[in-house]
Amino acid sequence: MLQFAANLISFYFQNVRPYQSVVRKHVRRFILLMVLLNFKSLPGVFHAKMGLRIAAVQLYSIRHGRQFRIKPTDTSVVRERVWFDDLDLNFHFSNSSYGKNCDYARVKYVTSLFGPSVLPMHPMRRIAFALGGNQMWFKKEITLFQSYEIRTRLLTWNQKWFVIEHRMYTPSKAGAQDRKLCAIGISKFVLKYAGGSWKNKTIPFLDALEMVGHDVTELRALEARSQDGNVVLWPKEDLEFKSFGGWDDRAAAVGNALELCETMLLKE
Repeated sequence: MLQFAANLISFYFQNVRPYQSVVRKHVRRFILLMVLLNFKSLPGVFHAKMGLRIAAVQLYSIRHGRQFRIKPTDTSVVRERVWFDDLDLNFHFSNSSYGKNCDYARVKYVTSLFGPSVLPMHPMRRIAFALGGNQMWFKKEITLFQSYEIRTRLLTWNQKWFVIEHRMYTPSKAGAQDRKLCAIGISKFVLKYAGGSWKNKTIPFLDALEMVGHDVTELRALEARSQDGNVVLWPKEDLEFKSFGGWDDRAAAVGNALELCETMLLKE
């Protein structure tokens, strides 16, 4: 037994120890390579990127002296590029990456629309927002290193929910102005009072907009003319909506919004 131990020690000093520095160097290089290939998925990176976008909204509010950055009918744009940790086994943008990057678009849109009033732990916070559901439809793949943008805008609302639309585009080979639609998604939100005796009570969408200083006169006129209180910002002559009603409960609202989004995708 002692002889066997002595042989192991001798083998280590003669055949392993001389190469330890080389092995360590290659291991460090391998670890660094893995970090670079997956840096977007490292702990804290997602929250840091989200925090930077929220900070931009706050700086805009301070600089321009108003809470909101965009109007309800404006479009918010997020630009990203596909990296290795965004890929699936087919080496194109994975299903989960669509949802992850739409999180950036959702938060940028809502915070740009309502400003510091919806920012957690902010002294001006009055409104809490919660995601009630989302759905994606995929039309064209997005491949490694491709740049893309997520364009987010208001789609519809009623007294409880408001629905926003995400459209993901990549630049066409013909030029930057000619974009290719790759996916469409929708997200459904509810707004709640963040404090006081009304805490956790639902705030109608237009009331929340008024709370932060938006002029909603035209939107209220649209709401007054709508059927069953479901307001759609798309022109009826451009898209035909089928069975877009029955928002009596959450399931009905999600189902009708999904049908609406699918109709838009087929139209495109």
